[in-house]
Amino acid sequence: MPGMTRRDFLKIAVLAGTAPTLLASCAGSDDKREVNFFNWSTYIAKDTLPKFSLETGIVVNYSVFSDEEDMFAKLRSGAMGYDLTVATDYMIPRMKALNLIDPYPTGALKNIGNIDSKFRDTPYDPQNAYTVPYLWGTTGIGYNKKHVSKRPDSWWDLWDPKYKGKISMLDNARDCVGIALLMKGYPQNTDSDAAFQAVEKLLISQKPLLKQYSSATYVDSLINGEVDLAMAWSGDVIQAAKENPELDYVIPKEGSYMWVDNMCLVKGSRHRADTLRLVDYLIEGKVAADIANFVRYGSPNAAAKPYLDKTLLDDPRVFPPPSVQKRLQFYSILPPDLAQTWINTWSDVKAA
Repeated sequence: MPGMTRRDFLKIAVLAGTAPTLLASCAGSDDKREVNFFNWSTYIAKDTLPKFSLETGIVVNYSVFSDEEDMFAKLRSGAMGYDLTVATDYMIPRMKALNLIDPYPTGALKNIGNIDSKFRDTPYDPQNAYTVPYLWGTTGIGYNKKHVSKRPDSWWDLWDPKYKGKISMLDNARDCVGIALLMKGYPQNTDSDAAFQAVEKLLISQKPLLKQYSSATYVDSLINGEVDLAMAWSGDVIQAAKENPELDYVIPKEGSYMWVDNMCLVKGSRHRADTLRLVDYLIEGKVAADIANFVRYGSPNAAAKPYLDKTLLDDPRVFPPPSVQKRLQFYSILPPDLAQTWINTWSDVKAA
């Protein structure tokens, strides 16, 4: 699907070899063998769900969100019908606190041991109760080698007036505010008013240089040359480089964030047994490897490693070397009042 990214917005459903349909049109009775899966677009291999459906007879309706805050808002508003969703690590405490997700039943997943120990007992889910790791990646800079005079190595390159009108930033608070705090030398968990004033000033100063804030179409913009530099997610750019070999990805010298996307059981799912069967299938070693090979993100599945493409395993943009890993950090779990400060700061930046 040319131009579609992990963060693209397209309502689709995957029905074991049939044409896409909307989730709303697929909702069936409680005893229908189906799972309603809410995820990013092109964040799964093309044949993963059709193969699952052929093997089990369970239809998977695949519905897509454009931004995690949209997903969160939809579930919080009481949207009915979803059985399984994918959420990034920092979202998990918020979703648990609002009772939007259910814990996994003990012993329900025979393949759970495939998950690498590095991705278990995490700060966002210390008891491994609510999450099953799906894929992981990093936030960095995507760029067009043909149009950028030197390889970017700093977040400050996204403030370079030379590229005015050719810069794109992700459209969310967690990445933009987080990186601005990093650039100004503040820790993630700061509650300093001065820190957030500095962040707001820094991000507003960048706005005249930007073409857009986008978490959905920025890769299209990179591919077609509308932007030369973009705050980006690793796998998106690596996928896009198949269409435009001039595209590359780098993690800046100041450091950045790595994140883990997790499969979560939506509260009150009507199709729990079939949903658990799907999750267990998705964490089979070969299946997890097929997904990672297609979307070009890292797999947290240890059993997938023997099946991963060598080009993926050897790609430092996907699996950063130790010298780069030491500059990466996970998103902190913020208390509600501090998380709201991040959201308010971002709202003020967007409104300026």
